[in-house]
Amino acid sequence: MNIYKIILLSLTLVGCSSTQEYETRSYNWSENPNYSELRKTIGWSDDYNSVCMMGRPLSEMNDAMNKEEWNKAIAVGDAWLNQCPIDIRVHYYMMISMERIGNESGAQDHFRWLSGLMDDLVASGDGKTPETAFEVISIAEEYDVLFVLGLKKKSQALISGPVLCDLITATDENGKEISIYFNPAAHFERLNQMLK
Repeated sequence: MNIYKIILLSLTLVGCSSTQEYETRSYNWSENPNYSELRKTIGWSDDYNSVCMMGRPLSEMNDAMNKEEWNKAIAVGDAWLNQCPIDIRVHYYMMISMERIGNESGAQDHFRWLSGLMDDLVASGDGKTPETAFEVISIAEEYDVLFVLGLKKKSQALISGPVLCDLITATDENGKEISIYFNPAAHFERLNQMLK
């Protein structure tokens, strides 16, 4: 029964903000930070939803990129990443946009951040079993991983047991099915805190 409360709460409160103050800072994308520390500090914070989910500019960046308005996509992405520097998909979009305007250095910077964040995520497990699931910060990050890996979601199931996790069945570009387990531990912890 408790799991159903968590699921219901996650669906209704995913966009709720907290009363914590968050200071947006300016990041130097050419630096190579401790990605694991960043993911833990931001991803496990009480205000993660207000910092990294509310106002996420994916559609605005997609629209700009589809219109080949690369500088607009870069401006939107840079502003967002200074607020939420651990957004894997926005780093991917920034890498593509920087390449399109010929800024190879900028593209490499965002590729390095994307790779560093993904490396930290895949170091958490192999995604083959609930016990070795990839630990993600949010449900959205599960979809971002699929996107970056070029996989399309076919189905998703919540698996309860010793480890509560998501099982996503996806297909690659050749139609081959792959099953990946994700453990959105930080997401569930935020929901537990809201229930208290």
